[in-house]
Amino acid sequence: MLAFHGVIPGANLPVEVFALAATLLILLPTALWVTSIADGRAGVRALFARVFRWRFGIGWWLVVLFGLPVIAMLLGLIFGGSLHTADLGPVLIKQLGSIVLAVVVINLWEETVWAGFFQTRLEARYNFVVAAVLTALPFAGVHVPLLLLDDQVSALSVLLSIAGLLILGIVVRLLIGVMMRAASDSVLAVGVLHQIFDASNNNGGLVDSVLDGADAGNMTQLAAAVLTVLIAAWLLWRRPGAFAKRYVPLRDSPPEGG
Repeated sequence: MLAFHGVIPGANLPVEVFALAATLLILLPTALWVTSIADGRAGVRALFARVFRWRFGIGWWLVVLFGLPVIAMLLGLIFGGSLHTADLGPVLIKQLGSIVLAVVVINLWEETVWAGFFQTRLEARYNFVVAAVLTALPFAGVHVPLLLLDDQVSALSVLLSIAGLLILGIVVRLLIGVMMRAASDSVLAVGVLHQIFDASNNNGGLVDSVLDGADAGNMTQLAAAVLTVLIAAWLLWRRPGAFAKRYVPLRDSPPEGG
């Protein structure tokens, strides 16, 4: 924000540079430091075991990779949109490359902080929904400066944008929370899911590239709410105790039934 308004140098740098710096230089080291103090090396190892946990079932991998964009496109069709698939192959290849790069560089480490550290620890003290809402506050807060990267802003527009950001943050944290419970507490799963959401929600992204006549962002955000409800319903049906308060630190091995 300071760079955009000329207070400091760097106005020509992309926003992603600042997001990457905030995550890798501040958020991630702090989360690892607090974990090491609270739980020792065993706690740090347990956290990293979750970061790279990929064995949680092919079915849940399909949900992570395709759940949001497929539901968003279906909702787009329901609300009067249409699909154009003439350039589907090149679009998918381009999006796949962008998704993989973003997961490796930023989203995996971002969710190590928010899901693996922050939200998990809150779930040990509060119920599942309260933990998600509390996580949404700083999660949305780090995005607030993006609202000020415009020469035409007002107090009212910023307040309305913050309210919308908070609501979206709650939806995303609830989705991340239920997916963690479904995918054996894998941070990798929710890191990929986070980027799938970004790729589906953004203009020029995955859903926007193949959906006409419906707003990709609105459809993706609605799809996130729908997918959250579907996963939560499945968990409550198959694992009645899935949303019990956590014990922290988590053990190195996946939970039973995960």
